[in-house]
Amino acid sequence: MCNTSAYAHQIVLGVFFMITGTKIITGKMANEFKRFGLPPVFNFLTGFLEIVGSIGMIVGIWLPAAVLISGLLLGSTMLVAALILLVIARDPVKNAVPAIILCVLSFTSAGYPFF
Repeated sequence: MCNTSAYAHQIVLGVFFMITGTKIITGKMANEFKRFGLPPVFNFLTGFLEIVGSIGMIVGIWLPAAVLISGLLLGSTMLVAALILLVIARDPVKNAVPAIILCVLSFTSAGYPFF
């Protein structure tokens, strides 16, 4: 993958996770976490991880190790989100598709330093 498309991918993921991380950490998605039976601390933890990961995606343009760590962090976070939707909430698979796609995109970005 050429650097330009890798950078664009990182920027899109970085902006997306900054927006969703901020939304989560401010409690705007608290009802979802409550629906899963998770304590309120998970709002803060998940939002914090997404914000840190988003910053790492952008910093990864200049520091490749950051995109590796951020891609693994965000991919793991989205994998857990998909599993929570499917196993704990027993939602239909279609509800987990966005988390699965973000998981794959995040794990893919983790490989950019090696391309």
